[in-house]
Amino acid sequence: MSQQSPSESCQSRSIEDVAALSLTKVLGVVATLPGEPADLYRTSLDTLIEELGARSVLQVYLAEKIHECLWWMRRYEEQKRATIIARMVYLADGTGFFLRSPSTKKHIHNTLLANMVDSKTVQALKDGGHPIESLQQEAMADKSEQLFQLDQQIALQTKILAGLQASYEVAFNRKMNVERLQLQNALLRRDVEGIEVVAEELSTNDQP
Repeated sequence: MSQQSPSESCQSRSIEDVAALSLTKVLGVVATLPGEPADLYRTSLDTLIEELGARSVLQVYLAEKIHECLWWMRRYEEQKRATIIARMVYLADGTGFFLRSPSTKKHIHNTLLANMVDSKTVQALKDGGHPIESLQQEAMADKSEQLFQLDQQIALQTKILAGLQASYEVAFNRKMNVERLQLQNALLRRDVEGIEVVAEELSTNDQP
């Protein structure tokens, strides 16, 4: 069996070490915006790299760009939600009902953002003549143009994502083909070595 030379082993190990690193981390790129959970970004990126089986430098780079697209889609979805909630709070306070109690207004805004509508929020909106269901529909109608623009940005990221996924498949298949060729070459070398050994034995036996 042929063994990998020390130089080849060192080179292979070096490539694996480079591939294991995040390019954004190596280049010092800050991927998150102020207020975003950097630890969640790093964890989700590592999970995606592992799920895609990215090992080469190119594969890791493409995996990071794929993750970046997904993260931007997440941002736009959160922005849509925040836009609707901000409008709901504005509409609910359109008559100045909550101006008498700023703490109530803040409580309603934070509760809606946390998606935890409690009895205090429901009662406050009811007292102001704003059922939460109709308030949401009115807010969405008022912000329909802005929501449409955000949906267009999400659609653009989806298109970019499809291109990156196609590029990743090409890079992954290329690596698989290289590994397959390397395996075939190794098998051929083993067969040739076996033939040479048999030929040498036959030559020895034929000698007087």
